[in-house]
Amino acid sequence: MGYKKTFRYSTGNPIVDEVGTMNFTGNVIPMVWFKTIRYPNGAPHNNAIHILADIVYWYRPKEERDEESGQLIGMKKKFRDDYLQRSYDQMADTFGLSKKQATEAVKALEKMGIIKRIFKTIQVRGQILNNVLFIELIPQRLYEVTFPEEIEENTLSPPKEIPLSVEGERGILEKREGTTSKVTGISLKGETNTKNTIENTNKDYLSINQGEADTDQMDMIEIYTQIVKENIDYEILKADMKYQYELLDELVEIIVDVVAVHRKSIRIGGADYPYELVKGKFLKLDSGHIRYVLDSMEKTTTHIANIKAYLLTALYNAPNTISNYYSAEVNYYEYGDGRNEV
Repeated sequence: MGYKKTFRYSTGNPIVDEVGTMNFTGNVIPMVWFKTIRYPNGAPHNNAIHILADIVYWYRPKEERDEESGQLIGMKKKFRDDYLQRSYDQMADTFGLSKKQATEAVKALEKMGIIKRIFKTIQVRGQILNNVLFIELIPQRLYEVTFPEEIEENTLSPPKEIPLSVEGERGILEKREGTTSKVTGISLKGETNTKNTIENTNKDYLSINQGEADTDQMDMIEIYTQIVKENIDYEILKADMKYQYELLDELVEIIVDVVAVHRKSIRIGGADYPYELVKGKFLKLDSGHIRYVLDSMEKTTTHIANIKAYLLTALYNAPNTISNYYSAEVNYYEYGDGRNEV
């Protein structure tokens, strides 16, 4: 191997002896997770398993030892806040996933009740950042998926497997002002239909029907506000000083109003469209579509009498017109007045 090591004690196996000298640190994955953390079809949810291992690593306490004697004098946490701060981009980069895969894995862990997503407004170097993701680990659920045999011994009729969708999508919005904090829950409360919940597991967004959860209209608006902000990478757009905060928030409000309030049809550009059709399109809007609408508004010179109706139409048409818009921009730069003279 290019190096030699001497061992005080030997197992009789040189490979085992050498591995024993290596100080491994980092994540630990219990093998039982491949049986207890699964997709609805029974396959192990590998992405969720690896992300959970990383979360557990950070929640495991760190030993404090006396520098001189080496004796254990205490334990401390590895992060500064009350909860572990993570972003979907961080997790995606760490495990070689797409942002969508990382997001779906985190949501799967939350549906199992192992973690909770918490979104905070924080201040970093004088800059306000909204909807920063923090993760709370739930020790009881972690224990249940890690030691299912012990749970089985202590219950008369234990579940044979732990479904991914025991609970609905949930999260917590928290806004900090000085030393005080206000927490607003946005969980889906009440009984849920297991069959419907499992069918919704792989969707990119929540499908919320009035019969699935006993929530009032305000709860629905809060839930969809969080979903929409996540879909459009709201915190990233908000940090981009190029766009006006008020207009971005107005776009979010329009999208939420469309998807959260059930009705027979929605009037857009003078025509009535089925509610479900419009809702589906609006829940698929991403940051690219929002940037496109904001760019279009910035370049509009004509007077707009009804700004809300204009933005509603622009959002509905964005998926169909975005490609033509940017193609025209490129053509203008290359062949129009914007081209570079040689």
